[in-house]
Amino acid sequence: MGNTFLNLALLIIFHFSMPTFSMKLTTILTDQSALLALKDHVIHDPENVLTTNWSASAPVCNWFGVSCGSKHRRVTALNLTGLGLVGTLPPHLGNLSFLSLLYVRNNSFYGGLPVQLSNLRRLKYLNFGNNSFSGEIPSWLGSLTELRRLFLGQNNFKGVIPFSLGYLSKLEFLYLFGNQISGSIPSTIFNISSLQEIYLSYNMLSGSIPSVPRDLLLLEVIDFTSNNLTGHIPKDMFDHLPNLKGLYWSLNLLSGRIPASLFKCKELQMLSLSYNQMEGSLPIEIGNLSMLQYIYIGRNHFEGEIPKQIVNLTLLMAFDCSHSNFTGIIPQEIGNLKNLNWLNLAFNNIAGSIPPQVFNISTLRTISLDTNQLSGHLPSNMGLFLPNMEQLYLDFNHLVGSIPMYISNASQLTHLDMSSNYFSGSIPDNLGNLRNLKILNLASNNLTSSGMSFLFSLTNCRVLENFLFGSNQFISSELPRVVGNLSSSLELFSAYSCNIRGSIPSEIGNLSHLINIVLGGNQFIG
Repeated sequence: MGNTFLNLALLIIFHFSMPTFSMKLTTILTDQSALLALKDHVIHDPENVLTTNWSASAPVCNWFGVSCGSKHRRVTALNLTGLGLVGTLPPHLGNLSFLSLLYVRNNSFYGGLPVQLSNLRRLKYLNFGNNSFSGEIPSWLGSLTELRRLFLGQNNFKGVIPFSLGYLSKLEFLYLFGNQISGSIPSTIFNISSLQEIYLSYNMLSGSIPSVPRDLLLLEVIDFTSNNLTGHIPKDMFDHLPNLKGLYWSLNLLSGRIPASLFKCKELQMLSLSYNQMEGSLPIEIGNLSMLQYIYIGRNHFEGEIPKQIVNLTLLMAFDCSHSNFTGIIPQEIGNLKNLNWLNLAFNNIAGSIPPQVFNISTLRTISLDTNQLSGHLPSNMGLFLPNMEQLYLDFNHLVGSIPMYISNASQLTHLDMSSNYFSGSIPDNLGNLRNLKILNLASNNLTSSGMSFLFSLTNCRVLENFLFGSNQFISSELPRVVGNLSSSLELFSAYSCNIRGSIPSEIGNLSHLINIVLGGNQFIG
Protein backbone atom coordinates (compact mmCIF):
# COMPACT_ATOMS: atom_id res chain seq x y z
CA MET A 1 0.00 0.00 0.00
CA GLY A 2 2.84 2.34 0.89
CA ASN A 3 4.59 1.60 -2.41
CA THR A 4 1.38 2.37 -4.30
CA PHE A 5 1.13 5.82 -2.71
CA LEU A 6 4.84 6.46 -3.34
CA ASN A 7 4.51 5.52 -7.01
CA LEU A 8 1.43 7.71 -7.34
CA ALA A 9 3.24 10.66 -5.77
CA LEU A 10 6.20 10.24 -8.09
CA LEU A 11 3.87 10.04 -11.08
CA ILE A 12 2.13 13.28 -10.07
CA ILE A 13 5.46 15.05 -9.55
CA PHE A 14 6.74 13.82 -12.92
CA HIS A 15 3.50 14.83 -14.63
CA PHE A 16 3.60 18.41 -13.37
CA SER A 17 7.32 18.80 -13.95
CA MET A 18 7.02 17.95 -17.63
CA PRO A 19 5.83 21.40 -18.83
CA THR A 20 8.57 23.08 -16.80
CA PHE A 21 11.19 20.77 -18.21
CA SER A 22 9.89 21.28 -21.71
CA MET A 23 9.75 25.05 -21.23
CA LYS A 24 13.39 25.16 -20.16
CA LEU A 25 14.31 23.42 -23.37
CA THR A 26 12.35 25.82 -25.58
CA THR A 27 12.54 29.23 -23.91
CA ILE A 28 15.72 30.29 -25.66
CA LEU A 29 14.12 29.09 -28.89
CA THR A 30 11.16 31.33 -28.10
CA ASP A 31 13.53 34.28 -27.78
CA GLN A 32 15.26 33.29 -30.99
CA SER A 33 11.94 33.08 -32.82
CA ALA A 34 10.94 36.56 -31.56
CA LEU A 35 14.21 38.10 -32.72
CA LEU A 36 14.07 36.41 -36.11
CA ALA A 37 10.56 37.84 -36.50
CA LEU A 38 12.04 41.29 -35.85
CA LYS A 39 14.69 40.61 -38.47
CA ASP A 40 11.94 39.71 -40.95
CA HIS A 41 10.13 42.98 -40.20
CA VAL A 42 13.26 45.04 -41.00
CA ILE A 43 13.09 46.04 -44.66
CA HIS A 44 16.39 47.96 -44.73
CA ASP A 45 19.56 47.08 -42.85
CA PRO A 46 22.20 49.44 -44.32
CA GLU A 47 25.09 48.00 -42.30
CA ASN A 48 23.91 44.39 -42.76
CA VAL A 49 24.17 43.88 -39.02
CA LEU A 50 21.13 41.65 -38.68
CA THR A 51 21.77 39.97 -42.01
CA THR A 52 25.25 38.82 -41.09
CA ASN A 53 24.97 38.39 -37.30
CA TRP A 54 21.48 37.10 -36.62
CA SER A 55 21.49 33.49 -37.80
CA ALA A 56 19.83 30.39 -36.36
CA SER A 57 23.18 28.64 -36.74
CA ALA A 58 24.74 30.83 -34.01
CA PRO A 59 23.73 31.04 -30.32
CA VAL A 60 21.20 33.82 -29.75
CA CYS A 61 23.21 35.19 -26.85
CA ASN A 62 26.11 35.85 -29.23
CA TRP A 63 24.04 37.89 -31.68
CA PHE A 64 24.89 41.55 -32.13
CA GLY A 65 22.98 43.79 -29.70
CA VAL A 66 21.69 40.84 -27.66
CA SER A 67 22.55 40.18 -24.03
CA CYS A 68 21.47 37.21 -21.94
CA GLY A 69 21.21 36.63 -18.23
CA SER A 70 23.83 34.38 -16.66
CA LYS A 71 21.29 32.41 -14.64
CA HIS A 72 18.49 31.53 -17.05
CA ARG A 73 20.34 32.21 -20.32
CA ARG A 74 17.35 34.19 -21.55
CA VAL A 75 17.52 37.41 -23.56
CA THR A 76 17.54 40.27 -21.06
CA ALA A 77 18.64 43.19 -23.24
CA LEU A 78 18.24 44.19 -26.88
CA ASN A 79 20.16 47.27 -28.02
CA LEU A 80 19.98 48.17 -31.72
CA THR A 81 20.77 51.86 -31.33
CA GLY A 82 21.86 53.86 -34.37
CA LEU A 83 21.97 51.14 -37.03
CA GLY A 84 19.80 52.96 -39.58
CA LEU A 85 17.24 50.15 -39.54
CA VAL A 86 13.92 50.63 -41.33
CA GLY A 87 10.89 48.53 -40.51
CA THR A 88 8.19 47.80 -37.93
CA LEU A 89 8.13 46.07 -34.57
CA PRO A 90 6.50 42.62 -34.68
CA PRO A 91 4.13 41.44 -31.93
CA HIS A 92 6.52 38.54 -31.30
CA LEU A 93 8.76 40.85 -29.25
CA GLY A 94 6.21 40.48 -26.49
CA ASN A 95 7.50 36.91 -26.02
CA LEU A 96 10.87 38.15 -24.72
CA SER A 97 9.58 37.68 -21.21
CA PHE A 98 12.94 38.21 -19.46
CA LEU A 99 13.70 41.45 -21.29
CA SER A 100 14.65 44.38 -19.06
CA LEU A 101 16.21 46.70 -21.67
CA LEU A 102 14.87 47.48 -25.14
CA TYR A 103 16.72 50.20 -27.09
CA VAL A 104 16.05 50.87 -30.79
CA ARG A 105 16.68 54.63 -30.78
CA ASN A 106 18.19 56.50 -33.73
CA ASN A 107 16.70 54.27 -36.42
CA SER A 108 13.76 54.60 -38.81
CA PHE A 109 11.20 52.23 -37.34
CA TYR A 110 7.63 53.26 -38.10
CA GLY A 111 4.06 52.26 -37.36
CA GLY A 112 2.46 51.74 -33.96
CA LEU A 113 3.69 49.93 -30.89
CA PRO A 114 2.26 46.39 -30.75
CA VAL A 115 0.08 45.73 -27.70
CA GLN A 116 1.99 42.51 -27.05
CA LEU A 117 4.84 44.61 -25.67
CA SER A 118 2.65 44.98 -22.58
CA ASN A 119 3.73 41.41 -21.71
CA LEU A 120 7.26 42.61 -20.98
CA ARG A 121 6.64 42.97 -17.25
CA ARG A 122 10.36 42.89 -16.40
CA LEU A 123 11.13 45.86 -18.66
CA LYS A 124 13.05 48.64 -16.92
CA TYR A 125 14.56 50.63 -19.78
CA LEU A 126 12.61 51.43 -22.96
CA ASN A 127 14.08 53.75 -25.58
CA PHE A 128 12.30 54.23 -28.91
CA GLY A 129 13.62 57.77 -29.41
CA ASN A 130 14.37 59.35 -32.79
CA ASN A 131 12.39 57.01 -35.03
CA SER A 132 9.16 57.43 -37.00
CA PHE A 133 6.72 55.65 -34.73
CA SER A 134 3.15 56.93 -35.00
CA GLY A 135 -0.27 56.50 -33.50
CA GLU A 136 -1.18 57.25 -29.92
CA ILE A 137 1.05 56.62 -26.94
CA PRO A 138 -0.54 53.39 -25.67
CA SER A 139 -2.17 53.34 -22.25
CA TRP A 140 -0.83 49.84 -21.61
CA LEU A 141 2.58 51.40 -20.93
CA GLY A 142 1.19 52.10 -17.48
CA SER A 143 1.17 48.36 -16.80
CA LEU A 144 4.96 48.08 -17.16
CA THR A 145 5.40 48.83 -13.49
CA GLU A 146 9.16 48.10 -13.43
CA LEU A 147 9.94 50.90 -15.92
CA ARG A 148 12.67 53.32 -14.86
CA ARG A 149 13.26 55.06 -18.17
CA LEU A 150 10.72 55.72 -20.91
CA PHE A 151 12.10 57.46 -23.99
CA LEU A 152 9.64 58.07 -26.84
CA GLY A 153 11.00 61.43 -28.00
CA GLN A 154 11.40 62.57 -31.61
CA ASN A 155 8.73 60.43 -33.22
CA ASN A 156 5.28 61.08 -34.70
CA PHE A 157 3.09 60.14 -31.77
CA LYS A 158 -0.25 61.93 -31.56
CA GLY A 159 -3.14 61.99 -29.14
CA VAL A 160 -2.84 62.63 -25.42
CA ILE A 161 -0.46 61.55 -22.69
CA PRO A 162 -2.09 58.51 -21.08
CA PHE A 163 -3.31 59.03 -17.54
CA SER A 164 -1.94 55.57 -16.76
CA LEU A 165 1.68 56.74 -16.94
CA GLY A 166 1.11 58.06 -13.45
CA TYR A 167 1.02 54.44 -12.27
CA LEU A 168 4.69 53.92 -13.12
CA SER A 169 5.77 54.30 -9.53
CA LYS A 170 9.46 53.56 -10.26
CA LEU A 171 9.82 55.83 -13.28
CA GLU A 172 12.86 58.10 -13.20
CA PHE A 173 13.08 59.58 -16.70
CA LEU A 174 10.13 60.46 -18.95
CA TYR A 175 11.07 61.72 -22.42
CA LEU A 176 8.14 62.44 -24.77
CA PHE A 177 9.56 65.53 -26.50
CA GLY A 178 9.41 66.22 -30.22
CA ASN A 179 6.11 64.56 -31.06
CA GLN A 180 2.63 65.85 -31.91
CA ILE A 181 1.05 65.15 -28.55
CA SER A 182 -1.93 67.32 -27.60
CA GLY A 183 -4.28 67.69 -24.66
CA SER A 184 -3.31 68.58 -21.13
CA ILE A 185 -0.52 67.31 -18.92
CA PRO A 186 -1.96 64.57 -16.68
CA SER A 187 -1.88 65.55 -13.02
CA THR A 188 -0.82 61.98 -12.20
CA ILE A 189 2.64 62.66 -13.60
CA PHE A 190 3.56 64.62 -10.48
CA ASN A 191 2.51 61.73 -8.24
CA ILE A 192 5.61 59.74 -9.22
CA SER A 193 8.03 60.30 -6.36
CA SER A 194 10.95 58.66 -8.21
CA LEU A 195 10.88 61.11 -11.16
CA GLN A 196 14.19 62.80 -11.91
CA GLU A 197 13.66 64.32 -15.36
CA ILE A 198 10.55 65.02 -17.44
CA TYR A 199 10.81 66.26 -21.03
CA LEU A 200 7.54 67.09 -22.81
CA SER A 201 8.93 69.87 -25.02
CA TYR A 202 8.08 70.56 -28.68
CA ASN A 203 4.57 69.12 -28.67
CA MET A 204 1.12 70.68 -28.83
CA LEU A 205 0.15 70.40 -25.18
CA SER A 206 -2.44 72.86 -23.88
CA GLY A 207 -4.18 73.76 -20.66
CA SER A 208 -2.53 74.80 -17.44
CA ILE A 209 0.44 73.34 -15.61
CA PRO A 210 -0.82 70.88 -12.99
CA SER A 211 0.02 71.45 -9.35
CA VAL A 212 2.51 69.28 -7.49
CA PRO A 213 0.67 67.56 -4.62
CA ARG A 214 3.68 66.01 -2.90
CA ASP A 215 7.38 66.49 -2.37
CA LEU A 216 9.37 65.30 -5.37
CA LEU A 217 12.82 65.26 -3.84
CA LEU A 218 14.53 63.67 -6.85
CA LEU A 219 13.03 65.80 -9.63
CA GLU A 220 15.75 67.94 -11.22
CA VAL A 221 14.53 68.87 -14.71
CA ILE A 222 11.11 69.90 -16.05
CA ASP A 223 11.07 70.76 -19.75
CA PHE A 224 7.76 71.97 -21.23
CA THR A 225 9.37 74.17 -23.92
CA SER A 226 7.39 75.03 -27.07
CA ASN A 227 3.83 73.97 -26.32
CA ASN A 228 0.57 75.89 -25.92
CA LEU A 229 0.38 75.88 -22.13
CA THR A 230 -1.66 78.70 -20.61
CA GLY A 231 -2.63 80.16 -17.25
CA HIS A 232 -0.67 81.02 -14.15
CA ILE A 233 2.07 78.90 -12.65
CA PRO A 234 0.69 77.25 -9.45
CA LYS A 235 1.79 79.39 -6.51
CA ASP A 236 2.99 76.56 -4.28
CA MET A 237 4.42 74.39 -7.04
CA PHE A 238 8.06 74.94 -6.16
CA ASP A 239 7.51 74.30 -2.46
CA HIS A 240 7.66 70.63 -3.39
CA LEU A 241 10.69 70.77 -5.72
CA PRO A 242 13.65 71.57 -3.46
CA ASN A 243 16.26 70.01 -5.76
CA LEU A 244 15.07 71.40 -9.09
CA LYS A 245 18.00 72.31 -11.35
CA GLY A 246 16.46 72.99 -14.75
CA LEU A 247 13.16 74.75 -15.52
CA TYR A 248 12.54 75.00 -19.27
CA TRP A 249 9.15 76.60 -19.98
CA SER A 250 9.88 78.99 -22.84
CA LEU A 251 7.68 79.32 -25.94
CA ASN A 252 4.29 78.87 -24.29
CA LEU A 253 1.41 81.19 -23.37
CA LEU A 254 1.96 81.32 -19.62
CA SER A 255 0.83 84.44 -17.77
CA GLY A 256 0.91 85.91 -14.29
CA ARG A 257 3.87 86.56 -12.04
CA ILE A 258 6.83 84.40 -11.15
CA PRO A 259 5.71 82.55 -8.00
CA ALA A 260 7.62 83.43 -4.86
CA SER A 261 8.05 79.72 -4.16
CA LEU A 262 10.47 79.50 -7.09
CA PHE A 263 13.12 81.26 -5.07
CA LYS A 264 13.21 78.36 -2.63
CA CYS A 265 14.78 76.18 -5.34
CA LYS A 266 18.34 76.81 -4.19
CA GLU A 267 19.76 74.22 -6.61
CA LEU A 268 18.29 75.89 -9.72
CA GLN A 269 20.82 76.34 -12.52
CA MET A 270 18.59 77.05 -15.54
CA LEU A 271 15.56 79.36 -15.58
CA SER A 272 13.95 79.59 -19.02
CA LEU A 273 10.62 81.44 -19.27
CA SER A 274 11.14 83.46 -22.45
CA TYR A 275 8.44 83.88 -25.10
CA ASN A 276 5.47 83.82 -22.73
CA GLN A 277 3.10 86.44 -21.37
CA MET A 278 4.54 86.70 -17.88
CA GLU A 279 4.16 90.00 -16.06
CA GLY A 280 5.18 91.83 -12.92
CA SER A 281 8.70 92.60 -11.79
CA LEU A 282 11.75 90.41 -11.45
CA PRO A 283 11.79 89.91 -7.66
CA ILE A 284 14.89 90.80 -5.69
CA GLU A 285 14.80 87.24 -4.33
CA ILE A 286 16.33 86.19 -7.64
CA GLY A 287 19.59 86.87 -5.84
CA ASN A 288 18.91 83.90 -3.54
CA LEU A 289 19.42 81.44 -6.37
CA SER A 290 23.18 81.41 -6.12
CA MET A 291 23.55 78.33 -8.34
CA LEU A 292 21.89 79.95 -11.36
CA GLN A 293 23.91 79.80 -14.55
CA TYR A 294 21.31 80.73 -17.18
CA ILE A 295 18.39 83.17 -17.03
CA TYR A 296 16.19 83.45 -20.12
CA ILE A 297 13.12 85.58 -19.40
CA GLY A 298 12.94 87.73 -22.55
CA ARG A 299 9.85 88.28 -24.73
CA ASN A 300 7.45 88.72 -21.82
CA HIS A 301 5.61 91.64 -20.24
CA PHE A 302 7.89 92.14 -17.25
CA GLU A 303 8.38 95.64 -15.90
CA GLY A 304 10.34 97.50 -13.26
CA GLU A 305 14.08 97.58 -12.77
CA ILE A 306 16.63 94.83 -13.05
CA PRO A 307 17.41 94.08 -9.38
CA LYS A 308 20.97 94.74 -8.29
CA GLN A 309 20.81 91.51 -6.27
CA ILE A 310 21.75 89.82 -9.50
CA VAL A 311 25.33 90.42 -8.38
CA ASN A 312 24.91 87.41 -6.06
CA LEU A 313 24.67 85.10 -9.05
CA THR A 314 28.40 84.68 -9.45
CA LEU A 315 28.03 81.54 -11.60
CA LEU A 316 25.77 83.25 -14.12
CA MET A 317 26.82 82.69 -17.74
CA ALA A 318 23.78 83.97 -19.66
CA PHE A 319 21.26 86.69 -18.80
CA ASP A 320 18.53 87.50 -21.34
CA CYS A 321 15.63 89.79 -20.40
CA SER A 322 15.18 91.33 -23.84
CA HIS A 323 11.93 92.46 -25.46
CA SER A 324 10.15 93.27 -22.21
CA ASN A 325 9.32 96.51 -20.44
CA PHE A 326 12.19 96.82 -18.03
CA THR A 327 13.06 100.36 -16.98
CA GLY A 328 15.62 101.98 -14.71
CA ILE A 329 19.34 101.62 -15.23
CA ILE A 330 21.80 98.79 -15.76
CA PRO A 331 23.06 97.89 -12.26
CA GLN A 332 26.75 98.60 -11.90
CA GLU A 333 26.98 95.37 -9.95
CA ILE A 334 26.46 93.43 -13.16
CA GLY A 335 30.14 93.98 -13.87
CA ASN A 336 30.99 91.57 -11.06
CA LEU A 337 29.56 88.59 -12.95
CA LYS A 338 32.92 87.29 -14.06
CA ASN A 339 31.54 84.15 -15.75
CA LEU A 340 29.03 85.96 -17.96
CA ASN A 341 29.29 85.26 -21.69
CA TRP A 342 25.82 86.33 -22.89
CA LEU A 343 24.15 89.61 -21.87
CA ASN A 344 20.97 90.58 -23.70
CA LEU A 345 18.98 93.58 -22.43
CA ALA A 346 17.77 94.69 -25.87
CA PHE A 347 14.36 96.17 -26.63
CA ASN A 348 13.52 97.57 -23.20
CA ASN A 349 13.28 101.08 -21.80
CA ILE A 350 16.51 101.06 -19.85
CA ALA A 351 18.12 104.50 -19.48
CA GLY A 352 21.29 105.99 -18.05
CA SER A 353 24.84 105.22 -19.04
CA ILE A 354 26.38 101.82 -19.62
CA PRO A 355 28.45 100.90 -16.54
CA PRO A 356 32.11 100.72 -17.63
CA GLN A 357 32.42 97.53 -15.61
CA VAL A 358 30.36 95.71 -18.24
CA PHE A 359 33.21 96.04 -20.72
CA ASN A 360 35.67 94.51 -18.24
CA ILE A 361 34.00 91.08 -18.19
CA SER A 362 36.56 89.15 -20.21
CA THR A 363 34.32 86.09 -20.65
CA LEU A 364 31.64 87.97 -22.58
CA ARG A 365 30.90 86.80 -26.11
CA THR A 366 27.69 88.73 -26.80
CA ILE A 367 26.44 92.09 -25.53
CA SER A 368 23.03 93.21 -26.80
CA LEU A 369 21.96 96.56 -25.39
CA ASP A 370 20.24 97.84 -28.52
CA THR A 371 16.89 99.62 -28.68
CA ASN A 372 16.86 101.22 -25.25
CA GLN A 373 17.24 104.77 -23.93
CA LEU A 374 20.91 104.49 -23.01
CA SER A 375 23.00 107.66 -23.07
CA GLY A 376 26.45 108.96 -22.24
CA HIS A 377 29.90 108.08 -23.51
CA LEU A 378 31.52 104.70 -23.98
CA PRO A 379 34.63 104.15 -21.84
CA SER A 380 37.80 105.03 -23.72
CA ASN A 381 39.36 101.64 -22.97
CA MET A 382 36.40 99.64 -24.29
CA GLY A 383 37.82 96.63 -26.09
CA LEU A 384 40.95 96.15 -24.05
CA PHE A 385 39.34 93.52 -21.84
CA LEU A 386 37.03 91.78 -24.31
CA PRO A 387 39.22 89.06 -25.82
CA ASN A 388 36.25 86.74 -26.44
CA MET A 389 33.70 89.28 -27.67
CA GLU A 390 31.99 88.16 -30.87
CA GLN A 391 28.82 90.27 -31.06
CA LEU A 392 28.29 93.83 -29.80
CA TYR A 393 24.96 95.56 -30.39
CA LEU A 394 24.57 99.14 -29.17
CA ASP A 395 22.27 100.48 -31.91
CA PHE A 396 19.16 102.60 -31.41
CA ASN A 397 20.17 104.39 -28.24
CA HIS A 398 21.28 107.94 -27.38
CA LEU A 399 25.00 107.31 -26.98
CA VAL A 400 27.40 110.18 -27.68
CA GLY A 401 31.11 110.80 -28.01
CA SER A 402 33.66 109.05 -30.16
CA ILE A 403 34.02 105.38 -31.01
CA PRO A 404 36.81 104.11 -28.73
CA MET A 405 40.03 103.33 -30.59
CA TYR A 406 40.60 100.24 -28.47
CA ILE A 407 37.53 98.55 -29.92
CA SER A 408 39.95 97.07 -32.45
CA ASN A 409 41.51 94.99 -29.63
CA ALA A 410 38.34 92.89 -29.43
CA SER A 411 39.80 90.76 -32.19
CA GLN A 412 37.10 88.06 -32.15
CA LEU A 413 34.30 90.46 -33.12
CA THR A 414 32.10 89.26 -35.96
CA HIS A 415 29.12 91.63 -35.49
CA LEU A 416 29.48 95.28 -34.50
CA ASP A 417 26.41 97.52 -34.65
CA MET A 418 26.64 101.08 -33.30
CA SER A 419 24.07 102.62 -35.65
CA SER A 420 21.31 105.10 -34.80
CA ASN A 421 23.10 106.92 -31.99
CA TYR A 422 24.84 110.29 -31.75
CA PHE A 423 28.44 109.17 -32.06
CA SER A 424 30.77 111.84 -33.41
CA GLY A 425 34.42 112.19 -34.32
CA SER A 426 36.35 110.16 -36.85
CA ILE A 427 35.62 106.57 -37.74
CA PRO A 428 38.68 104.74 -36.32
CA ASP A 429 41.29 103.84 -38.91
CA ASN A 430 42.21 100.61 -37.10
CA LEU A 431 38.92 98.72 -37.54
CA GLY A 432 40.75 96.54 -40.03
CA ASN A 433 42.32 94.77 -37.04
CA LEU A 434 38.93 93.07 -36.60
CA ARG A 435 39.82 90.36 -39.11
CA ASN A 436 36.74 88.23 -38.27
CA LEU A 437 34.24 91.03 -38.83
CA LYS A 438 31.18 90.05 -40.89
CA ILE A 439 28.71 92.82 -40.03
CA LEU A 440 29.73 96.44 -39.42
CA ASN A 441 26.98 99.03 -39.02
CA LEU A 442 27.90 102.63 -38.20
CA ALA A 443 24.92 104.26 -39.95
CA SER A 444 22.86 107.18 -38.65
CA ASN A 445 25.40 108.95 -36.45
CA ASN A 446 27.45 112.16 -36.69
CA LEU A 447 30.72 110.52 -37.70
CA THR A 448 33.41 112.00 -39.90
CA SER A 449 36.43 110.73 -41.79
CA SER A 450 39.30 112.39 -43.60
CA GLY A 451 39.41 110.96 -47.09
CA MET A 452 37.46 107.92 -45.92
CA SER A 453 40.71 106.50 -44.61
CA PHE A 454 38.81 103.86 -42.64
CA LEU A 455 38.13 102.07 -45.96
CA PHE A 456 41.86 101.36 -46.42
CA SER A 457 41.97 99.58 -43.07
CA LEU A 458 38.78 97.63 -43.69
CA THR A 459 40.31 95.92 -46.72
CA ASN A 460 41.92 93.62 -44.14
CA CYS A 461 38.48 92.32 -43.11
CA ARG A 462 38.33 89.55 -45.68
CA VAL A 463 35.07 87.98 -44.46
CA LEU A 464 33.11 91.25 -44.26
CA GLU A 465 29.59 90.73 -45.63
CA ASN A 466 27.58 93.83 -44.64
CA PHE A 467 29.06 97.31 -44.25
CA LEU A 468 26.80 100.29 -43.51
CA PHE A 469 27.90 103.83 -42.72
CA GLY A 470 25.13 105.85 -44.37
CA SER A 471 23.39 108.88 -42.88
CA ASN A 472 26.59 110.36 -41.50
CA GLN A 473 26.33 113.80 -43.08
CA PHE A 474 29.81 114.93 -42.09
CA ILE A 475 31.49 112.36 -44.33
CA SER A 476 32.14 114.55 -47.35
CA SER A 477 35.16 113.29 -49.29
CA GLU A 478 35.27 111.29 -52.49
CA LEU A 479 34.75 107.54 -52.51
CA PRO A 480 38.30 106.16 -52.93
CA ARG A 481 39.15 103.48 -55.44
CA VAL A 482 40.25 101.19 -52.62
CA VAL A 483 36.58 100.41 -52.13
CA GLY A 484 37.10 97.78 -54.81
CA ASN A 485 39.57 95.99 -52.52
CA LEU A 486 37.02 95.31 -49.81
CA SER A 487 36.09 91.74 -48.99
CA SER A 488 35.06 89.57 -51.93
CA SER A 489 32.29 88.29 -49.61
CA LEU A 490 30.68 91.74 -49.36
CA GLU A 491 26.95 91.58 -50.12
CA LEU A 492 25.71 94.93 -48.78
CA PHE A 493 27.47 98.29 -49.10
CA SER A 494 25.43 101.19 -47.78
CA ALA A 495 26.67 104.79 -47.81
CA TYR A 496 23.40 106.68 -48.34
CA SER A 497 22.79 110.28 -47.25
CA CYS A 498 26.35 111.31 -46.63
CA ASN A 499 27.98 114.14 -48.52
CA ILE A 500 30.17 111.95 -50.69
CA ARG A 501 31.14 113.71 -53.90
CA GLY A 502 32.94 112.94 -57.13
CA SER A 503 32.39 109.93 -59.34
CA ILE A 504 31.63 106.36 -58.40
CA PRO A 505 34.90 104.47 -58.91
CA SER A 506 34.73 101.64 -61.45
CA GLU A 507 36.68 99.44 -59.02
CA ILE A 508 33.46 98.92 -57.09
CA GLY A 509 32.70 96.37 -59.81
CA ASN A 510 35.35 94.11 -58.26
CA LEU A 511 32.90 93.30 -55.47
CA SER A 512 31.51 90.32 -57.31
CA HIS A 513 29.18 89.09 -54.52
CA LEU A 514 27.55 92.46 -53.98
CA ILE A 515 23.75 92.20 -53.83
CA ASN A 516 22.71 95.61 -52.48
CA ILE A 517 24.50 98.91 -52.99
CA VAL A 518 22.90 102.00 -51.46
CA LEU A 519 24.47 105.34 -52.48
CA GLY A 520 21.47 107.67 -52.70
CA GLY A 521 21.39 111.11 -51.11
CA ASN A 522 24.98 112.02 -51.93
CA GLN A 523 26.65 114.40 -54.40
CA PHE A 524 27.98 111.99 -56.98
CA ILE A 525 28.63 113.19 -60.49
CA GLY A 526 29.53 111.53 -63.73
